[in-house]
Amino acid sequence: MEESGRLRRQREFLIQTAYWAVWGTAGVLLIKFVGPALLPFVIAFLTAWALAVPTDFLSERMHVNRKAVSVVVVVLFYAAVAGLLFLFASHAVSLAQGVAADVSAFLSDTVIPLLERFSRWVEQILNGTAGEEGMVADARTVETFAHTGGMFSGVSGKVIDEVSGLAAYLPGVCMNVLLTVIATLFMELEFPGMTAFLYRQIPKHWQKTTEDIRAYTVGTLAKFIRSYALILGLTFAELLAGFLILRVEGAFLIALIIAVLDILPVLGTGTVLVPWAVIALAAGEVRTGVGILILYLAITVVRNIVEPKLVGRQMGLSPVVMLPCMILGLKFFGLVGLFALPFGVAFVKSLNDRGVIHLFR
Repeated sequence: MEESGRLRRQREFLIQTAYWAVWGTAGVLLIKFVGPALLPFVIAFLTAWALAVPTDFLSERMHVNRKAVSVVVVVLFYAAVAGLLFLFASHAVSLAQGVAADVSAFLSDTVIPLLERFSRWVEQILNGTAGEEGMVADARTVETFAHTGGMFSGVSGKVIDEVSGLAAYLPGVCMNVLLTVIATLFMELEFPGMTAFLYRQIPKHWQKTTEDIRAYTVGTLAKFIRSYALILGLTFAELLAGFLILRVEGAFLIALIIAVLDILPVLGTGTVLVPWAVIALAAGEVRTGVGILILYLAITVVRNIVEPKLVGRQMGLSPVVMLPCMILGLKFFGLVGLFALPFGVAFVKSLNDRGVIHLFR
């Protein structure tokens, strides 16, 4: 009897596992193949959802038709986003031009004279070498310079290909942005009716659970955003303090741009600070180079300690669970996984704590 009960539980577990595996696979395939086409509509829906609160508030306070308020709110929102992006991009381009000028000066004043001295040194060695050995050395030197030139040509070709690919990709991006704006406007105009329709499609015995999930998702997402805003602010403060100590020109803007990059693990502070430190050391600016390296190490250590604790506490997860989730999410799902996997684990834990599911005790 006990054996049959154990087999029955195992069979139920396998059936349930297979059921969720099928649905999970279907969801992953749907996101992979259909997701890019639906992304503008998903963004539009989330934006309309976020703008529904101020739209309803203004409509009730001003006693104005909600559709008229919707148009104004959506237009003002996207105008503000476009304005902020334009200001950020213009300052970033200005900063990049300054950095390019500094790199060009460094190459012309330091690297090129160094290469010329090295070339004269090699020429003197070759002139002092007689016979067949000199010919072999000369051939090897020519081969080395040819290989170096080919390497630089290859890098230049890759850069040109990347720029060309980006230029070809821009029309699609512009079309998706325009589609997102239009879809947001239409969804905001019909948002109450659309959400009521979607809510009616949910079975009654799932409506309470759905409402709990919605409330939890909104609350956790707000905590998630607040956590990373605190991390961004902390990184910005560290960078600004370091740059002010090192007397870096444009410290505020440079610190802000690097702090934003630090949120993206694909880039991070090392993308800017490490090359900057290397160039500074090569140019003989030892104080600046060493200072930037120390600043980079300090920011990296602080973030690796603070991020799991801060984000995990806001989402109700222990740092012991939060850190592996972030690493695994980044490794297998990229940038989206860094945020999505911890959020998903916290979501499952919340459902288990509320008794909606029973995965663990």
